[in-house]
Amino acid sequence: MKMDEEIIIRVIRGEATQKENMRMLDWIRESDDNLKEFSELKMIWTLSSTPDEMAREEDLINFKKVISARSAFSVKDRKFWYGFATAVSAAIVILFVGFFSGILGFKDSISTDKKELANLTAVNQRYMYTDKGVKGKVVLPDGSVVLLNSGSTIKYPDKFTGSAREVELSGEGYFDVVKDSLNPMIVTTIKGIKVKVLGTKFLLKSYDNDSETKAILYSGKINLTAEAGKNREEQSIIMSPNDCVVVPAEGELLVTKTRKEGNDDAWMRGELIFTNTPMPEVLKILERWYGKTFVVNNKSLNGFDLNASFKNESLIQILGIIEFCTSVKYRIDEDKVIFY
Repeated sequence: MKMDEEIIIRVIRGEATQKENMRMLDWIRESDDNLKEFSELKMIWTLSSTPDEMAREEDLINFKKVISARSAFSVKDRKFWYGFATAVSAAIVILFVGFFSGILGFKDSISTDKKELANLTAVNQRYMYTDKGVKGKVVLPDGSVVLLNSGSTIKYPDKFTGSAREVELSGEGYFDVVKDSLNPMIVTTIKGIKVKVLGTKFLLKSYDNDSETKAILYSGKINLTAEAGKNREEQSIIMSPNDCVVVPAEGELLVTKTRKEGNDDAWMRGELIFTNTPMPEVLKILERWYGKTFVVNNKSLNGFDLNASFKNESLIQILGIIEFCTSVKYRIDEDKVIFY
């Protein structure tokens, strides 16, 4: 995937939207070359930018030239391209950590000399993600804990300020929120879902490629709001313990039902539980769980539902069960599982 030059510029300058930031994260995770390219561009912008507004306009013009020039060089020529880009930029050396600190898993970025940052306004946001096949734990500034399922991203500030504790989620997370009656936590997703809580435990599942968003409440109360969408006006609902709210991508109503004990939060115990789960949904979950890409050439597989539970089984064992139950064969080709 090629990244739009204007988006790169807005992300590096801290002016991108949530959707653009998430798109950039996806692009960076595609390859080490993309990560290296972003890091180099970030460094070039840092070395060439100044606090003065008029100077920054000139910096931006030069930086756009650098962005445009990069496409003329292959990956193997990157060293030469980097030298060229640095020559184009004005060399004002400032050590700087942008808001992508911690962008790779849960690794901290380079430490920063605060004195050298005194005249700069940094966007003090953290982006943490768990790759496919990986789960993680995040402790927020207020002590609240978030468990992240595979393929998830969370954005939060270094320090909560103002009247709300604002967090953004893409993927699936279990939140154990520290109670603060004066400063509610507000969790938003790119799919237009907002959850407002004071102190509670809940699970929120909102992957970009899922057809629905799901929220499950374990204790306390939360207010869930779904923004207006196709065939739906903005709707809000106050959830009580053991409620499960499903927000479809399209449709007029929020669907509320009592949660099925153990199914949705099984991933936190290292289990996979499928109850009449359509095979396309099963494969989507297995992709996240095992970090493989699934290709279905035999479309008859999509007509099956799966009833099964797994714990500590290998991918080969699970694929063997699927093959036995459906008579659809598979083969593994490096990082791909192909059904034929």
